[in-house]
Amino acid sequence: MRAEEAALLQRAAVLLKTTGYVTLSTVSDEGEPWASTVAYTPRVEGVPRLIWYSMRGARHSRNIEAHPAICGSIFRTDLGASSPLGLDGLQLRGSARAVPAQELPPIRDYFYETLFPDEGVRRQWMLPESEFTGDGPRRFYELTIKEWWLLDVDRWLVDKVDQRIALPGPASLSADALFEATPGG
Repeated sequence: MRAEEAALLQRAAVLLKTTGYVTLSTVSDEGEPWASTVAYTPRVEGVPRLIWYSMRGARHSRNIEAHPAICGSIFRTDLGASSPLGLDGLQLRGSARAVPAQELPPIRDYFYETLFPDEGVRRQWMLPESEFTGDGPRRFYELTIKEWWLLDVDRWLVDKVDQRIALPGPASLSADALFEATPGG
């Protein structure tokens, strides 16, 4: 991998690991668009995925059930000196799904362990598995990233043109890169 591609993937890893919120764009059966912001945790095993939970009846959840192809945007404006503009953004396209009950335990554990490393705090926030299965009101969802783009900061600095840079395939991002990602690092 070229150094330039590695640097772009590092920026993507920082955004995935440190942002914590993604705005999802879904569409209903009637073709009505909808945007929702959800708290997520990233997971890299083969290709990057975003994991979150939502109410089953939420508009974006119903839209995902009907049309799993969705887009998302992750954006930070607090990067200070670690970005020439103090900000950075990642746009993505992929496929989302509700996590089936048989796959739920490791996803649920990963989500809560990542968001709440302290076991005592995790116990306070962790909802029972029954909330996410059967008639439970919530579901865990995962978005598998198929394509993604970064804000072209270099271009903006030259001529103020707002455009994106296509990143190498999402499978190019390793779990190690995500684990080690820190702003400015």
